[in-house]
Amino acid sequence: MAYAGLMNKRLIPLVVIMALMFALYYAADQRSTMTLSDEPLVLHQFPPEIVMFGTQSCQYCKLAREFFDKHHLSYQENDIETSDEHRRMFDLLGGRGTPLIIINRELIQGFDETVVRKAL
Repeated sequence: MAYAGLMNKRLIPLVVIMALMFALYYAADQRSTMTLSDEPLVLHQFPPEIVMFGTQSCQYCKLAREFFDKHHLSYQENDIETSDEHRRMFDLLGGRGTPLIIINRELIQGFDETVVRKAL
């Protein structure tokens, strides 16, 4: 009986590690299946002024780039990993994560297609 209790105590960390691995795999899988809407874009200002602070490894930055490219929107991209100046600007603007997008002077933290569409 004592042996069974010891085995259960040894299995708990293994179960926790496996659950964490599954959660990370599921989260990564969800990010890889993010898609953009095919809904037409309505611009409130033409051309819109778009500046994006991001990184090359950020999946949401990649999605934002795809959105802007899909709708033929020009934008200025500032990589905060390769430029100290861009990193300082990002910090001064209150950047908490990437991407930080500025559309027509409206600050958007992260990429949410609905929010970006409203700002345009």
